[in-house]
Amino acid sequence: GVGVGRVRRMTMTSIDYDVAVERAIDVTLRRATYGFALGAASALVLFRGPRARVGALAFGVGCGCGSAYEEAQRVFADVK
Repeated sequence: GVGVGRVRRMTMTSIDYDVAVERAIDVTLRRATYGFALGAASALVLFRGPRARVGALAFGVGCGCGSAYEEAQRVFADVK
């Protein structure tokens, strides 16, 4: 009866949540890495000073993490 359907619904929600967490972690690591790589490349090409290079690197990582956060919000909104 009633208990079986309820357990099944809870299990599917749990599985969906686990998939969403895995997707969010994957996207965050990938986009932060891409941001780091693009920030490092632009810092080496465009800037000479160490502070400017660190700033460009931080900006790249920040853009990557911000993009990943936006994607994670979308993924978790679909789980609810």
